Amino acid sequence: MDSPAGAREQVDELIAHTIDVPVLAEVLQQQPAPDAADALERLDEDDVRGVLTVMDDQAAADALSEMESNLVSSILDDLIDEDLHDELGRMLALLAPDDAVSLLRSLEHDECEQVLATMLPAQAASLRELVEYPQGTAAGMMTTRHGALPMDATVTEAVNIIRKSDVQEDLQFLPVVDDAGRLRGLVGLRALLVEAGSARLSDFMETSVHAIHAETDDEDVARTFQKYDYTMLPVVDTEHRLMGIVTVDDVIDLIQSEQTEDAQRSVGAGAGESVYSSMAEKITGRLPWLLISAVVMVPASIVVLRFDGLIEEIAFLAVLMPMVAALAGNAGHQSLAVTLRGLALDEVPGERVGNLLTRELLAGLFTGTVLGGILVLAVWGLSYAIEGPSLALGIVMGVALIVSMTIGTLTGAVVPLLLRRFGADPAQGSCIVLIMITDAIAFGSLLGFTWIALAWLLPGGSGPAVQ
Repeated sequence: MDSPAGAREQVDELIAHTIDVPVLAEVLQQQPAPDAADALERLDEDDVRGVLTVMDDQAAADALSEMESNLVSSILDDLIDEDLHDELGRMLALLAPDDAVSLLRSLEHDECEQVLATMLPAQAASLRELVEYPQGTAAGMMTTRHGALPMDATVTEAVNIIRKSDVQEDLQFLPVVDDAGRLRGLVGLRALLVEAGSARLSDFMETSVHAIHAETDDEDVARTFQKYDYTMLPVVDTEHRLMGIVTVDDVIDLIQSEQTEDAQRSVGAGAGESVYSSMAEKITGRLPWLLISAVVMVPASIVVLRFDGLIEEIAFLAVLMPMVAALAGNAGHQSLAVTLRGLALDEVPGERVGNLLTRELLAGLFTGTVLGGILVLAVWGLSYAIEGPSLALGIVMGVALIVSMTIGTLTGAVVPLLLRRFGADPAQGSCIVLIMITDAIAFGSLLGFTWIALAWLLPGGSGPAVQ
């Protein structure tokens, strides 16, 4: 294989025809782990399992760590069911501790213990300790491959320690600790190259160190990385003893995961659902919110029901109602997306809430006025072509659109802020709540204003009564 493109073409050819497992395994283990993972995700689970068991342990482990989590979970369960604990243990032992822990967490407790029992006692104890840290915290995402250096060591001694340690290869800074294991500073690899061999780390290490506590929420960790452009942060306990480090690659994975989860939560899909999730996971993640969405649409349905006589009298309202509801809903979703982004990036402190709501209210009012004016002209123009539309009806629709888009835009900002205020996830089901409100307001304003202006719209007619 002369190039990555050539390797991909060979993989495509092997997958397109009857899969020769040994040949495909040989090709994949020569590829970068992310490319090998992409190729494996295109196969059936049985084929994935077969290829992984033939691949070199290191290549198989690296590919597993890059694959989609739900698919990995299913594959690991299959390996456990086939009593391949030793093979799985060998693969996980070759991974960085944080990557190994990520895979172990997808197993049941008993299965996890069976795999750990196949490893060296010291490594198993280290991984077991990491697995027990709660997910969603700094401790739950840290790695212990940090190569801590004693502060009284010389440069020569520090270099020897690094050579003998399992240090993550892309680290630019290493933590420095005292005799009690408390974090005292950081030293850069460049400094170790330029300082004299007899110089002590305590003389030139960076002592102003930003460390994070073990129980810090993982989203706060991500915001800290983003704010200060860190590539690594030490994790300490309550007594400032070094526990591990969080690296930027883990933060990038977290941000990607949070973004997809928030997008799914907002529409009521399961937060952890993916294209590889089982039917049970898909149903349990979606069905409750679908039932809730059916219930929350009742107010909008009641509004329409109470004005059914009016709709029968002015049939063109049936054309206008979905349009007003759609525009109000879209305006609300735009506001919702911006507000959720601001909350995710911690850009909406309490002092800014009032300013945010004012801006969204004015934005909704302005866009509603512009679109309302355009639709007044459009309905008026239609009145010369077909029966039903009129300038008066267009004006009523324009006013209803202004009201609906203004309230919809404001609602899009208010819903996630209220959810956060009461301690709920701002994204959880926010789209469903927003649709309920915007539909009810859109239908109610259009039909209500039409009923109020009935004498103008139908001169000489008594008009229908409201139920």
